[in-house]
This record gives sequence, C-alpha cells and structure tokens, in this order.
Amino acid sequence: MKRIMLLTIFCIVFVCLTTVGWAIDPGKVGVNYNCAFPNTVKLDGNLKELPWQFAPWHEVPHNKGNVPAPNDKDASYSFAVVADDKWLYVAFKVKDDKIQKGETPGCDVWNDDSVEIYIDAGHEQAGTYDKNDAQITIGADNIGGDVNKPSLGGCVGVTQGPTTGTIAAAVTTSDGWALEAAVPLKNAGWDIKPKNRLVIGFNTHLNDDDDGGGRDHKLIWSDKDGADTSWTDPSVYAELTFVEEKLAVSSERMLAISWGWVKSIEGIDE
Repeated sequence: MKRIMLLTIFCIVFVCLTTVGWAIDPGKVGVNYNCAFPNTVKLDGNLKELPWQFAPWHEVPHNKGNVPAPNDKDASYSFAVVADDKWLYVAFKVKDDKIQKGETPGCDVWNDDSVEIYIDAGHEQAGTYDKNDAQITIGADNIGGDVNKPSLGGCVGVTQGPTTGTIAAAVTTSDGWALEAAVPLKNAGWDIKPKNRLVIGFNTHLNDDDDGGGRDHKLIWSDKDGADTSWTDPSVYAELTFVEEKLAVSSERMLAISWGWVKSIEGIDE
C-alpha cells in the first residue's frame, strides 16, 4: 500500500513539474513579449528543447500586417524568445505552402521568404535609427546552412544586420520552415545586461514570396507598425521585457528532484 501511494505521488509531482512549472505571463501580442532568462538553447533548429516548450509563443496570423496573405497556410508565423547572459535567442515557426529562397540573398533577402528581428537596445523609441537600433533579416536560404556564418540582411542604419554577430539555424518543417537565431547581447552597437523587468524595443516580421518575384506578403507583430516602417523608425517597435525565470531543467534533474521529494516522505503509514 505504501509503495502504491509513493508511486502515485511521484507520478503526480512529475506531471506537475513537466506541465505546469515555470510558466510565465506571455505579455500581450503586438504590444509586449516577456522573455525568460537565464535560459540557453542549442542552435540547431530543434524547437522541442525544454525552454521552447515552456516559453510563451506569440501567434501572428495571415492577416496581421500591411500586406496580408490569403490564409494561414500560405503565410503565418509564431515566435518565442529566451535569453542567457550572452545571447537573445529568437525562434520562429513559419507556415508557408511554397518556400522561395536564394533569388535575392544578402541585403535584398526581404524579397524572398525571410523573417526580421528588430532591436532597440536603449529603448529610446526614437523616430530614426541610432547605434543601438538594428534590423536583422534572416532568409530561408539559410536552411541547411552554416549556423555560425548565416547569410543576413537588414542593411539599414548604423549597426546593420550583417554586422550584429547574429547566428542562425534554419530547417524545413511539414508546413513550412523553422528558425533559431541568436543575437549577441553585446556587440559594437549595444551592451544589453538582462535584469528583471528590463525593457528594450523589439519587433518581428515575416516576408513571404509566393512566385519567385518580389515579396508578396508582409506580416507584422507590433500593433504600432501598421505601415511597415520599422526598417526606418524604431518608435513603432513593440517591447520585450526580461523576466528572471528559469523555464525548465533537464529531464534527469526533474527526475532527481521528484524522487528526492518522494523519498523525503517515506515515513507515511502503510
């Protein structure tokens, strides 16, 4: 009887740890994203790691942007963000029924399938770019490429996308493609030191090319960026707030914690 009770308690604790623990307020879509730190991921395009499982995912449907797509299957995306003391990790799940890549690489990759990350490290919300503002554009042409030497766009402002030190891993998925990017928290343009409730300017976009010509659709997360002006105007970015929260520990560590807690109550009556 005692062993059955212990096993039952262990199962309940383990399920709670793996499904409830470490959840944080996701923020408001289009307004603010709450980024949990310190959390580290391996940059390989695998979005099944525990930090991504527990991080909030913000959905951007096909009609949220200045050039909407016909439906979510054609173009839509979701993203999540975590950070450690060196990197801001941004993951994208992109739904795209036809991936177009490699036609306009580098600075012009925004004409192909690509995502954009916007950083206003000083959160000045100015109407023009300064040194700590950047647009970082990462195209689907990075699928299967060198994680440490990605092809980047975002050639605007002082600290341009290709000079930020961003690295990225992109892979195909059953309904489109996925991306893990790591943006340095310290480079020539900024030095972000995460602390609880620190706020920076932040935005994400999706460019969708359906036919091999120029861009056909543009989806935008920030509610303030209705006219697609983030590439020249940081004041239309939304916000990212750092929240000190360890999202998950290894499965081995969770097992040890759970079993240790169960062992501590072995004195219950049989």
